[in-house]
Amino acid sequence: MKKITITFFLVLVCSVILSAQQDSLHIYQIKYEKSITLTGSSRPFKSDYEYTKFIELEKSIFSKVTKTPNTNTSEMSEDDDAIFFYTSSGKNTNTVYKDYNENSFFAKHQLTSRYFLVKEDLDVFDWEISDTTKDILGYSCQLATTKYRGRTFKAWFTSDLPIGGPYKYDGLPGMILEIESTDGFIKFEAYGIKNSAVVQGENEIENPFKSKDAYSWEDFSALYKKKALELINYRPSENALGTTISRCAIECYIKEDDKEYNEAIASQQKKISRYKN
Repeated sequence: MKKITITFFLVLVCSVILSAQQDSLHIYQIKYEKSITLTGSSRPFKSDYEYTKFIELEKSIFSKVTKTPNTNTSEMSEDDDAIFFYTSSGKNTNTVYKDYNENSFFAKHQLTSRYFLVKEDLDVFDWEISDTTKDILGYSCQLATTKYRGRTFKAWFTSDLPIGGPYKYDGLPGMILEIESTDGFIKFEAYGIKNSAVVQGENEIENPFKSKDAYSWEDFSALYKKKALELINYRPSENALGTTISRCAIECYIKEDDKEYNEAIASQQKKISRYKN
């Protein structure tokens, strides 16, 4: 009887431990500062984001946050005993959701006054990795470069952290802690890292876009170009000129060598010159 009691107790303890493990998630939370510097501007526009990678689930959320006072920190805490919730806000216009098991991610893109959801594959980047290294937040990081939709990027990643990165950027054998375009337009720089074991909440792993219809990048780019041409050619009156929207934001939606778009722009410029003269 005593042996049976001890055996039952051990089984009970193991069950409790296993249940606790199943109810918790191992996550990395990395805070990034995003900087955008417009052409002709000397002062960048800055905002703060947080990337959360759920290790066991191979999913992540990247979203805009309010900056905390603690900067340039790296925290390692295996047993935070905290509950992590992700609650979608508004239109999720500043959110990127990645599912590494399905090799996909979701993000919204603005076209005039509307936002459109776009679903893409995670392996859209063609990286070249060099032997150049530098230290970021105590991690040894390696340099990689890529050309991506109109811009060339330099990224610093560390293989000491799980695969991932800010915004869409991904696909290197480690976490991207810093990335910037060589033209100085866009930059993401990590300033805080936290490693935690957290209790599962109800909504922390939900795809905030799962109930929405998503465009492919090709279909959205075609829609963007169509709308751009409509605005260029729109003339509410005889002397009115159409409106031009940029072919690029962080990414270029219309290629530099697009003949139809370039001809429309050239035609508009001729009309503007005639009106000035």
